[in-house]
Amino acid sequence: MPGGHPLLEIEGLGFRYRRATEPAIQDLSLTVDRGEILLVAGPSGCGKSTLIRAINGLIPHAYPGDLSGTVRIEGRLTTEVRLRDLARTVGTVLQDPAKQIIGATVDAELAFGPENLGVAQPEIVGRIDEVFEQTATVHLRGRETSALSGGERQLVAVAGSLMLRPQLLVVDEPLANLDPETAAHLLSILRELAEAGNAVVLVEHRVEEALDARPDRVLYLEEGRTRYLGPVPGFLEIADPEAVKLPFEVILERTRAGAETPETADSRDAVASSEPSEPSATIEPTPAAADATPTAAAAPPARLTYRGVSAMLGDREILHDIDATLGAREVVAVLGPNGAGKTTLFRTAMGLLPVTSGQVLVDGRPIVGRSVSELASVFGYVFQSPSQMLFARTVREELLFGPRNLKQDAAGFDELMADVLARTSLDSLENILDRPPLTLSFGQQKRLALAIALALRPRTLILDEPSSGQDHRTANAFLAAVRAIEGIESLYLITHDVDLALTHADRILLLRDGKVVADGPPTTVIEDEDRWRSCNLRPTSLMRANAQRRDRDGGFLDAASLARSIVAEQR
Repeated sequence: MPGGHPLLEIEGLGFRYRRATEPAIQDLSLTVDRGEILLVAGPSGCGKSTLIRAINGLIPHAYPGDLSGTVRIEGRLTTEVRLRDLARTVGTVLQDPAKQIIGATVDAELAFGPENLGVAQPEIVGRIDEVFEQTATVHLRGRETSALSGGERQLVAVAGSLMLRPQLLVVDEPLANLDPETAAHLLSILRELAEAGNAVVLVEHRVEEALDARPDRVLYLEEGRTRYLGPVPGFLEIADPEAVKLPFEVILERTRAGAETPETADSRDAVASSEPSEPSATIEPTPAAADATPTAAAAPPARLTYRGVSAMLGDREILHDIDATLGAREVVAVLGPNGAGKTTLFRTAMGLLPVTSGQVLVDGRPIVGRSVSELASVFGYVFQSPSQMLFARTVREELLFGPRNLKQDAAGFDELMADVLARTSLDSLENILDRPPLTLSFGQQKRLALAIALALRPRTLILDEPSSGQDHRTANAFLAAVRAIEGIESLYLITHDVDLALTHADRILLLRDGKVVADGPPTTVIEDEDRWRSCNLRPTSLMRANAQRRDRDGGFLDAASLARSIVAEQR
């Protein structure tokens, strides 16, 4: 410890944003030494993002408010160090990579930071080569950043931070944008950084995956306060399994322990009442989703059909001869590696990207000649990065942009806005209609993007990474609430959250290299582990536990339900 100082030292930190009534963080103290990984977890709104801003100096330099306590980097107070100088020591990877990447090409993006700090050009070239190798992203060299997938942008954001060779790297929920295999590689990079004498602060809801980084300690926050700070085993004993995603074995053991107490029945009822309610009958699983063989008469109509579809993005062909049919009343989850074509698949359906061959049909009719606005009344598309959908000055203008352009009756606009805000739980935010959209939190922006889509009264929703920016409880409740929205007939998900997909979907569509490699019910698709792994997917503890019981239950259960079922059978 040069100079006797921890790399990061926080004492009595408290912060209240200028227009907030309550502090985001209260009386937080911790140190992080070189060679250490600190995992920060907790429910949405617990203060994780505020902590990151305090560490990298954005608080107080860019976010005004009431600050108490101190934050020191290498013994220096962040209040007394310019952001430019802090950036030489502290690197940050944001939750939303779209807000971080500004270079037109990957190489330009990587060079941007060092150039601004006056690093010599030959040194920059050498660092680019080094970082490409370190992050296994050499295949992205020369690519336009606008043509990258969300996961590829996340990797470029990580690589850009590493270009500055920070001693402390702060990473905000990186796993939501990455396929499981790539996520595991990133976590191994973080561990290597720590072992090389750097420090890492990793903020993540998906604790089960984050444990692959072998964090030294965990900071668990609730309502802006420290609930726990210490080694991993102690954290696993007290963490809320509905707020953060824990290994199934941990949930099972805690369920067993709870079953042995006198309060078992009451706690079980409390857990059940806190879980999302069953979705409405609006979205009905297809016979195929129930492992049945449908008759021609019983088969539901197709909402979306691909016939030999190929599509280009920039100068690269992303989709190759796709044949697939998505029903009008089912939940379909599309999984696969970063860059496999998942988002591109649905951009063609929306008319946002032309096909180079083949045919796309919506409700049995080709989309050729149909406008984007017409298709938007069928599909509500919620982007992976909500900021890409937000451009108006206020939430009111965002919500009314689509209805006005479709020349809907203005007399119903007030009722429409009230309805979609209530459906997305944004109605409780003070003065929400007059707030600038980009001042909302990432999770709130995600819900606003959904409200914008709902304002056009679509029959099908396409959600790109719906769990991004939301804790485990909120993500599950969010999907359950979406399924219960009146008038929503089908739901198509693009996600890297394997357990979320398997728990909620009727069907799984696996993509690899722009081709469909599997299509079927969740319990069937996961049987071929080699194929699963070839799509950069990894078996989770919940998958393995469900696989052991599939012949008894016939369906994929969420962790809490499966744990209660196992404990009940063993009693």
